[in-house]
Amino acid sequence: MFKSGFVSLVGRPNVGKSTLINQIIGKKVSIVSYRPQTTRDVIRGVYNDDDCQIIFTDTPGIHKSEDLLGDIMNSNATSVTRDVEVILFLVDAAKKNFDSDKYIIDKIKDSKLPIILVVNKIDAIPKKELLDLLIHYDSLKIFNEIIPISALKNDNIDHLIELIKSYLSEGPQYYPITMVSDHPKSFTFAETIREKILFLTQEEVPYSIGVYCESIKETEKRITIHAIVLTNRESQKGIIIGENGNMLRKITQFAEKDLKEQFNKSVRITIYVKVYKNWRNNERLLKMLGYSAQ
Repeated sequence: MFKSGFVSLVGRPNVGKSTLINQIIGKKVSIVSYRPQTTRDVIRGVYNDDDCQIIFTDTPGIHKSEDLLGDIMNSNATSVTRDVEVILFLVDAAKKNFDSDKYIIDKIKDSKLPIILVVNKIDAIPKKELLDLLIHYDSLKIFNEIIPISALKNDNIDHLIELIKSYLSEGPQYYPITMVSDHPKSFTFAETIREKILFLTQEEVPYSIGVYCESIKETEKRITIHAIVLTNRESQKGIIIGENGNMLRKITQFAEKDLKEQFNKSVRITIYVKVYKNWRNNERLLKMLGYSAQ
């Protein structure tokens, strides 16, 4: 019997949702950063094996919103629980925040769907502390299953997949077996560039940057990308460009290398940095960047 279904990953920012989905799929589907709110859109990753297809939705972390983009992120994070078979609620074992957990639980507990609590980053705490944590969550009497994992170290991921399968029914293969994500390449290109900016600029540039591809040309052997990076302030633009353009060159080189490995083609990227104050509240710009409520 072939099983299939949709599974939603929800949780606070920076609990490891993107790392988990990339680990399960075996390829980079969602960008990863130590910073909260790195994932901004609903990203689908497709897992296939001989008897099952599972479509995972990696959602933005649910957080206190301060602008239109934050509203969209929260709306998308909660809306994807409507048309799925299973909800995975991820928590960070090393950074307990029961008040924030309760806020999310209140949003999903009435869904009448199986809810699996995934306690991530178990390698970061002592076993006694982990046991106390599991007992606490079990006492809430909300979760159908509770499973401890380490997404980064691929610990207990196979068990998690088998657990998910047990809640799925017989169904069709929704996507071709070679497909790992339903996002267009332009999204992957823009997100890869944004990931490199977040990684290379460290704390100097906040998460409030946006990237979109103004033009893309692709041949059998080469991908040529012209990308726009939006910042809120001139100072942020200066940091991204760097002295004599050194930082921008490094961002470009890192992004080209990553995309070359992903698509097995030569990649050439040209990046333009523009200042647009308060772009996170501009509906037209957000749509251009690909952020819209589901």
